[in-house]
Amino acid sequence: MENSKKSIIIFLIIAGVIAASYYFFFVDRKTDKKQGAETKQEISESERVAQELADKYQAATDWDEKLSYTLQAQERLLTGRPALFRGYVDDIFERDGKTFVRFSSSFLSRIKYVLELECNRSIVDKILSEEADPSRFFDEHIVVANIQEVSKPVLALKGSALSEDEVEIDIESPTLFTASGVCIDIACVQFEW
Repeated sequence: MENSKKSIIIFLIIAGVIAASYYFFFVDRKTDKKQGAETKQEISESERVAQELADKYQAATDWDEKLSYTLQAQERLLTGRPALFRGYVDDIFERDGKTFVRFSSSFLSRIKYVLELECNRSIVDKILSEEADPSRFFDEHIVVANIQEVSKPVLALKGSALSEDEVEIDIESPTLFTASGVCIDIACVQFEW
């Protein structure tokens, strides 16, 4: 009788382990696949918009592959052909009677860059109307622009707090490119939670 109770308990423990393993390895993975499909759908919407803009303006999309030096960026961007960028609006300002929008690169960008683009009033109004909606805070912009100048700063300052009253400042070689030109078109891709 004692052995049969032990056998039943061992059998129940083994059945529980098998059931838990089945859940974690099969059921939970199906949930991950569904979430992956939703993520692909979001990515595909962004990719679809980017592809439409690239096709419409015959914009270069692969200009940032294996990019290390300013010369490479200049050769790829100063061609007279528009280029496609992804980023976030940092600022809108006027200089010499013209309106400019400063964009920073997307978090997922292969390289880091800042664009300072002259934009017409319709593009600025489009950006301002999107920015008025607080739910669109993390939205990414897909920008098509004709680039007229590319450079890389000589020095970059990086600071880190040592204490409440002390900051350590390091001088480094920058990894950030800057480019200026004219914005041709823009689209906002809405971030969905």
